[in-house]
Amino acid sequence: MSKAQTPKALPVSSLQYRPRDYFARYDLQAELLTHVKGRARREMIKGALENGAIDELPDFLKEPELESFDRTMLGRMHPMFLGGEFLARLKPKEVEIARISIRSTTFDVTVVYARLVGKRIHYRVVDEYEGETLEEPTTRTSARPLTMGQLIDFFLHAWDLMGCLKMNYPDDVEEMQCFFEAESEFYPCLDETLRDMVQERFAAETDGE
Repeated sequence: MSKAQTPKALPVSSLQYRPRDYFARYDLQAELLTHVKGRARREMIKGALENGAIDELPDFLKEPELESFDRTMLGRMHPMFLGGEFLARLKPKEVEIARISIRSTTFDVTVVYARLVGKRIHYRVVDEYEGETLEEPTTRTSARPLTMGQLIDFFLHAWDLMGCLKMNYPDDVEEMQCFFEAESEFYPCLDETLRDMVQERFAAETDGE
C-alpha cells in the first residue's frame, strides 16, 4: 500500500478504534490488571505500581484468584473488598479485556474475557452470580480484536448497564454516573464513552420529568 493509501490511525476515543492485539507480551501493570479478579486488590496494585512499591505488596494480593481463606478475611474487613473475587476463573491463555463495576454493597463486577482459539478470538461475558444477571448471547467470536463500538454492543447486550442504572437511580443522572466504573487495558476511553452514552440516554428524560 502506498503512503497516500495508508489509512489514518483512529483516535482511541472513536467507536471504530480497534486495539492491535489482546495477547502480546505485557508490561507488569497490564499483566496484573488483565488477570487479577478482585477490584480492591487491583486498586492496591495500581497504587503500589505508581509508588514503586509493587515488591512490597504481599504475593497473595497479586494472584489472579484468592484462596478461600484469604477471600473470607477480606470480606470480613468490608464486603466491598469482595468485588470481582467471585468472577468465573480465567481459562488457560485467557485475558480480561474490559470490566464494569457498580457501587453496590459488594461492588459487583462484570467482565469480558477473551482467548485465542485457532485463528479466531473467543469472547465471553461473565458476572459474579454464575450468569444470573446476564442475558444471551454472552459469547461471540471474531477474526480480529473488536472495535470499541463492537465491544460495547456485545457487553451491554449481555449485561444491561442502562437497566441497572435506571433501576437504582431512576431520576438522577448524576447518581447514575457515580454508581458505575468501567476499566480496560485495551480500550482507554471505555469509561468516558459509557458515561457519554448514559448522559445522552438519560439526561433529556430526567430533565423532562
